[in-house]
Amino acid sequence: MSPIFAPRRASALAAPALLLLITLAAMLLGATQATPGYTIRAGDAGDRRYLVRFFEVEENTDGTYRWSQPLFGVYLYGFDGRPAIVTLRMASSRPTGVAAPILSVASVGHDLGQITVGSGFRRYHILSPTSAVGETALSFRTDAYVPAGDPRDLGVALTNAAAAPLAGRPLLPPPVRSLFLLSLPLIVWLLLLRLHSRPALAFGAGLTMALVMGWATARPTDSGFLLPTLGWPWWPTLPLAALIFSSQIGVGLRWAWGWAIARPVVGWAGLALALASLFAIRAGLPASLGLTGLLVGAWAALTLESPLPSPPAPLPLRQERGEDASAPIVPWWPIMVILGMALFLRLYNLGGQPAGLWRDESRHGLQALMIWNDPTYRPVYVAAGADLPALLFYLMAPVVGLLGPQVWSDRLVSAVVGGLTPLALFWAASPLIGRRPALIAAALLAWASWGLSMSRWAFPATLDHLLTLTAVGLAWRGLQMADGRWQIGRLPSAICHLQLGLAGLLAGLATYAYHTGRVSPIALALVVLVRLRLSPSAWRRALPGLVIAATVGLLTMAPLLSYIAQNYGNYNRRVSQVSVLSSNYLDTHTPLGLLLDNGTRYLLMWHVQGEPNGRHHMPDAPMLDPATGLLLLLGLALALRAPRSPGRMAILAIPAVYLVPAIFSSDAPHAMRALGMLAPACMLAALAVESLLLRPGGRARQIIAVGLLVFSLGFNTWLYFGVMRVEPRVYGEFDLLETALGRAAQAPALSADPEIHALRVYMPDRLRGTDTVRFLAYGVATYGYTGDPLPADGSALLLLPADASPAAQATALAALGPGAAALDHVPYKPGTRDPIIIAFGRGEAAARLATELWP
Repeated sequence: MSPIFAPRRASALAAPALLLLITLAAMLLGATQATPGYTIRAGDAGDRRYLVRFFEVEENTDGTYRWSQPLFGVYLYGFDGRPAIVTLRMASSRPTGVAAPILSVASVGHDLGQITVGSGFRRYHILSPTSAVGETALSFRTDAYVPAGDPRDLGVALTNAAAAPLAGRPLLPPPVRSLFLLSLPLIVWLLLLRLHSRPALAFGAGLTMALVMGWATARPTDSGFLLPTLGWPWWPTLPLAALIFSSQIGVGLRWAWGWAIARPVVGWAGLALALASLFAIRAGLPASLGLTGLLVGAWAALTLESPLPSPPAPLPLRQERGEDASAPIVPWWPIMVILGMALFLRLYNLGGQPAGLWRDESRHGLQALMIWNDPTYRPVYVAAGADLPALLFYLMAPVVGLLGPQVWSDRLVSAVVGGLTPLALFWAASPLIGRRPALIAAALLAWASWGLSMSRWAFPATLDHLLTLTAVGLAWRGLQMADGRWQIGRLPSAICHLQLGLAGLLAGLATYAYHTGRVSPIALALVVLVRLRLSPSAWRRALPGLVIAATVGLLTMAPLLSYIAQNYGNYNRRVSQVSVLSSNYLDTHTPLGLLLDNGTRYLLMWHVQGEPNGRHHMPDAPMLDPATGLLLLLGLALALRAPRSPGRMAILAIPAVYLVPAIFSSDAPHAMRALGMLAPACMLAALAVESLLLRPGGRARQIIAVGLLVFSLGFNTWLYFGVMRVEPRVYGEFDLLETALGRAAQAPALSADPEIHALRVYMPDRLRGTDTVRFLAYGVATYGYTGDPLPADGSALLLLPADASPAAQATALAALGPGAAALDHVPYKPGTRDPIIIAFGRGEAAARLATELWP
């Protein structure tokens, strides 16, 4: 080494060395105060941090306790690989003659044996290993016990829990934990330096983190919960390596980029590799290999982009072309075609797919009928039964009130709302990315299987997105006054103020739709921030319009805000129930672990594994088709490469807001809670089509663009109308039995045939009161069957579930009396010859009705 450079090298190493020494000193000092372990009593504040899958607190003469579920866990924080002594005070409280429960105990993959829990409260001591990385749950499993008059599946009752280390206080945490804590101040310091922060500021932030690491060492239980050792060894190895060698990595990437740009075939090969990787993932290729091919291929495909002109100032509305003023003007008829296609795909066979109503759909229909028929019933938020704001029910009320309670009428409003959403997307995206890419985005949304699944059932999931997208389009146009070009006369400014006022109205209405609508005003505010940035003059010019928008929005939300002030517990109950922080997982329970796990699931849902619930989408299938999934990744890269473009920043801001209700809720990935990210994803995919395939020109690129769009249309319609229609994991999530019974119960009242009109339809009495039967037979007399003989006068139709035993079938025939017979015409599960119900009839009218219902 040259002596000239030796002082510089020593100076460069001094700061990180000093930071590491300070961190180590803080950790040594903290270790002198460390007391791993905890002691809690059931009902203490924060006891749910340690106790998982326990019921609410109860109390007796002995004090407070919690009943566990048959499978439950006790989390051990701060031990980091050291064995722990766990003490639990438990009782079984079984009645005489019921065997005492035997708990099977396991931890860190090790079977720790069994414990027989007696009837009285006793202390049980368990020596448990713990994991050096991640989280450790001491898990217990026993047979369920259901006491008389209590529907819960119970395990054991617990009053106290304690955990303590086997050995004394160590000099430092275990090696893995110590390295994990030592690395964090260094990562913060390096990150700020790479972001061009002042060296003093970067070192100060690192020093602050060093003190936090001292606290983490002094409070191992609390820090183990708030800052667990996750991701080892990739974290901190990968971020440290990336930050240390960022300059060399940058040089290598620039060289590779220049090499690839000089060879157009590399871009096409990358596009093919990425698309093939997505197909391979669906075919079973391990996700790690498939995602590697996808990322490498997408990086190479980005070399196909043509240079983008510098974003001009926003254009007047009549010339609006988004970022590129040279882009061709798109006529209005294509969006009308897309709108027609979107409505057709959502209205086609609406009463037959999904094949039955879901319980919640029926409850929503009943709410609409109550609003229609009872002038005194005007809810703002329906806590009992629906747990939703009431806007959807008001929209449904005239539809089901005038058209009657049918499967298709129950779903009609949601289907139309979903069909209009591509139009709202086009309206919002046109000033952000241009009319042609906005048209492509609307088309992708029109036929997306995710959007179809969310639109074709009676649920408000799509409603707040229709309102929010329309509000975004209005706000973006209304803020043109901030450019200083609309101050010539009063009328243009008045139009801008009107647009902003309407945007505030729609954002306020969105809070009355689904739970995710709560973030609609936040999304709109963030779009305004992106549009105006930090320009004082722009904010000054826009202030009157923003005041109008805020005032209108608050007035719109006033009834809901009043309800929240008086009934906050009811309003927030469902959100609290599904909060990820209230989850009962036995593999992760810390806030950081839960959020990282959810974040990973939402990252993978686009290309690897999506929603598992068949009501929401094809179970476990990626949420996007391979073509749209690839285009989304390319569009995301393009948007991130142009951070100075307000339109692209807005596209990134909207899904960031809608990710919040998704990532903070359980059951990830959840298609309904993440639906707000679908429209921006379509915008990003359309941006990739425009930038990589259409703007550069050339017949070959245009053919590929059209081919990708046609493939996307075909794949999504095949998936939804072909595969999902006959998939048991999809139709099995809906109430096919109750829907068939409800349709049969209402059929005589709707028939013009006097003999059928006089027919009585009987069904098992326990099913007569289900929500779906109550909705479909609303206002119609229903008749229950309990196994006793039925009235012998007139025609009758008796329906039983398909799994009724031969004895039950024989009893049904006998109950109908002479002339009764089993009927051949019954409903079947989609794509099968498996009956949903068994029908028995007496008289010709019963046979005719069965033939009409199920030809």
